[in-house]
Amino acid sequence: MGKLIFTIVIIWAIYYFFFKEKKPLKKESEKNENKDLIMCDKCKTFVPEDEIIKIDGKNICKECYDNLK
Repeated sequence: MGKLIFTIVIIWAIYYFFFKEKKPLKKESEKNENKDLIMCDKCKTFVPEDEIIKIDGKNICKECYDNLK
């Protein structure tokens, strides 16, 4: 009985590690593709919405905000 269970576990492990389809990992650039782009009012470049900081009603990118300090 133990040999049968051991054989089943080995067959399952071989299938799982070698034959099962693996999901492709999303790259950082693919994650940013679905985000809205907003224009920075200081440097006039378009950046993803999560990289915008609103100051006095203006959209400032993180890079310009760092240069203001």
